[in-house]
Amino acid sequence: MADAIDSDLGGSSNQDVARGRLSTARAAADQAARTLTRSEIQSLPAVVVQGLDTPAQQKAAAEEVVGRLPNEAKEDLAASVVQSLDTTTQKRAAAEGAVRALPSDQQRQLAQGVLGNPDRRTRQHLWYIVVMTMTAAIFVFGTMAFVLIYQGKAAEAPLALATTALGGVVGLVATSPGTGRSD
Repeated sequence: MADAIDSDLGGSSNQDVARGRLSTARAAADQAARTLTRSEIQSLPAVVVQGLDTPAQQKAAAEEVVGRLPNEAKEDLAASVVQSLDTTTQKRAAAEGAVRALPSDQQRQLAQGVLGNPDRRTRQHLWYIVVMTMTAAIFVFGTMAFVLIYQGKAAEAPLALATTALGGVVGLVATSPGTGRSD
C-alpha cells in the first residue's frame, strides 16, 4: 500500500509525508482495533473494503487483505468466495478464473482429482464403442465406395474415409513400439 502511495506522489519529501500519514493511520487503526470486540474486528476489513469508492479500489484492498492471510486461512478462501456469489454465472466465472490461475500441471491434477480415473470395465466398454464405431465406418464407407465404383462413379471420398477408419482401427490394436505391448 505504501508503494501505491509512493507511486502517486512525486518527490521524496512528498513520499516522507505520505509514509508519515500511513504510519499515523496504522497507529490509529491499531488503537481502534484494541477497543473493538472480536466479532467487530472480524467484520472490519469488509466494512473498510465496502467503504472504498471504486470496484478497482475495493479489489485492490481485498487482495491486500488476502495477501496478508496465513497460508492455512487461504486454502478454503476460494470456495468461500465462490459460495458467496449470487448467481450460477458468477460462481462459474469465479471457479473458472481460479482454475485458470493454476499452472497447467496443477490444472491436470485437479481435473483428474475431480473426474477420477475410469475403472477397467469402463475403459473396456469405451474401447469397444470406439472400435465398433470405426468398424461400422469401414463397412459403411467401404460398401459405399464399392457401389460407386460398380456404377462407374467417383468414389474417392468414401474410399478415403474407409481407409482412414481402417488405419485408425489398425493403430488402436497394433502393439505399441514404446512399451512392447498393446493396451
